[in-house]
Amino acid sequence: MRYRRIGIIGAGVVGKAIFDAITRAGLADVEYILVSENFEAPADAPQLRSRITTDANRALAAPTDLVIEAAHPDVVSRFGAQLLAKGDLCAFSSSALADQATETAMLLAARRAGTRLLVPHGAVLALDGISDGRDAIEDVTITTTKSGASLGTRADARGTLFDGSTRDVCALFPRNVNVHAAIAISGIGFDRTRSVVMADPDTTEMRHRIQVSGRGFEWDISVRSTALGGVSGAYTPKSAAGSVQRILGLHPVATC
Repeated sequence: MRYRRIGIIGAGVVGKAIFDAITRAGLADVEYILVSENFEAPADAPQLRSRITTDANRALAAPTDLVIEAAHPDVVSRFGAQLLAKGDLCAFSSSALADQATETAMLLAARRAGTRLLVPHGAVLALDGISDGRDAIEDVTITTTKSGASLGTRADARGTLFDGSTRDVCALFPRNVNVHAAIAISGIGFDRTRSVVMADPDTTEMRHRIQVSGRGFEWDISVRSTALGGVSGAYTPKSAAGSVQRILGLHPVATC
């Protein structure tokens, strides 16, 4: 599908990277960028500033055929079904789908409207392999290690903060485990995927380790990224921009 009119929700590190990737290459028209009331747009980004709105009703009424969410899981929970009723939705805050009521409402809205919910790979690798092998996969564990400050807990926290199902971890660390949610959605589901969250007060990195085993195969994948502050790592904006560029058909050679 050729997307011509796009809405963006969120203008932080990831949202700005997405906007820059779209406008730099002229991939589509950005109708709006929806932000919270307390957002301060950078003075050196006039194009971004010109599209910013804090009026959610105005944004939702805009004539878009794709909305890209890069804000917070609460936004997906609140507006996801409404957005899918009128167009496609690319949700970077995929942890919102761990709530069964949210997932059900969004998938029902998409089926009724004939629209698509797109889940980007975030800051991890191998979602395509996990999706292709889901029928033969037996176990998936993803371990995330960040500083306590990045996880929203004590700065001196150390050790395992959570070890359980991905569905449960999404409720406890919704902004930090979108990669866990993406893996669960691609693979064996929120309840069978195991999530581990660890705090390391000495680290300046965000680390994800994905361990997958199945009938006749085993993968062990590690991803490290320097923390940018907040919940994003250095690779995350590049990953987000790349996902959007593929959705919008920028790359002449598609990976499959």
